[in-house]
Amino acid sequence: MRVKNSLMSVIGIFLCAVSFTVFFAPYNIVPSGVAGISIIFNKLFGINEVITIIMLSSMFLLIGCLFLKKDDVKKSILGTILFPLFIYLFRFIVARIDFTIDNTLLASIVGGVSLGFGLGLIYYEDHYIGGIDILNRIVDRNIDVDYSYITLFTDGLIVLIGGIVFGFESFVYSMVSIFICRVMIERISVGIVDNKSFYIITNQAEKIKKMIVEDLGHGATLIKGRGAYSNDDKYIVFVVIPKKDYYKLKEGINKIDKDAFFVVSSSYEVGGGK
Repeated sequence: MRVKNSLMSVIGIFLCAVSFTVFFAPYNIVPSGVAGISIIFNKLFGINEVITIIMLSSMFLLIGCLFLKKDDVKKSILGTILFPLFIYLFRFIVARIDFTIDNTLLASIVGGVSLGFGLGLIYYEDHYIGGIDILNRIVDRNIDVDYSYITLFTDGLIVLIGGIVFGFESFVYSMVSIFICRVMIERISVGIVDNKSFYIITNQAEKIKKMIVEDLGHGATLIKGRGAYSNDDKYIVFVVIPKKDYYKLKEGINKIDKDAFFVVSSSYEVGGGK
């Protein structure tokens, strides 16, 4: 399992390196993290992006050793080493194959998708890409602020500085890329929803439970409750089903009890049980 997790993280890091090399750096589109800072430093000081990424990532890793737990630091080592290495190696391929895109907007969109997909794989396997990620984790451990706000602030600050350096047009493209990247991260790291949770309040709980078990082949749980308005004792049938059985269950509920009240929500992860 650890080998599989590491392999998925390596693929994610590789996709991040490809997005940086092909879609961001050539068009002065500033992504988040040390990758974005490296593009800014290259413009201002002429420093090679790979050198900046190595220096900043190593610095943040050392800082992480002082303020984070060992497990958190270990999760950042793979990204700290492989991200700049993949960028360095992939540039040899770029030098021999023309990946030029005439449309900068298209580059920002595709770059955002590939970066978000890569980061999503890394986060899904409970690893970090390193760099600014480590700084965000340190702040999160010491300040009572939602982690999403911390990343939003650091991402926004880097993109804003990039806009000052490269101009408003670059700023807009970077914002488009960041937005798409965040959507992709959520989709990949949290998961595309394949399950639905039903909370069914009914006077025919036993019949609905029987239909779920015998007709649909799923388990269910009966929860005893009481109506707040009527003060009557009721049963709540709780069941998690695959998305493909959604309409079958709805139709089954309506056939058994047209007055049944039910709530449906998305289940991002289901574990345990049989």
